[in-house]
Amino acid sequence: MWAVRAILIVALVLCVVAFAYYNSDLQQNVRVNLIWVQYVDVPLITVVFWSFVPGVLVSLFLFMSVFIKQSVQLRATRRRIKALEGEVTALRNRPIEESADLVASGESKPPADKPLFSDNE
Repeated sequence: MWAVRAILIVALVLCVVAFAYYNSDLQQNVRVNLIWVQYVDVPLITVVFWSFVPGVLVSLFLFMSVFIKQSVQLRATRRRIKALEGEVTALRNRPIEESADLVASGESKPPADKPLFSDNE
């Protein structure tokens, strides 16, 4: 499913780039004034592209940080679920094991005069 989504995103980005390229006039030039350097007569499509690239990189970094955090949480949750399932299984099997011990000792049921639980134990 993630592969289909990635292919659709790439196709959408290519359509947007193609639309921007065909609708831009290569004669449209702008002046780019950064703090440390100034560029004169830069094509507008170049400015838009190089503004888009850092946005993609920042978005990718944020996505990866969220993805890694969720992966760690998922792994910890699965480990916790497995431990809890083991505990539930042990609790479910406990009476079966105790009855197996009674059968193995030769007693089918405890005698009527002998209490099931005593204060000495």
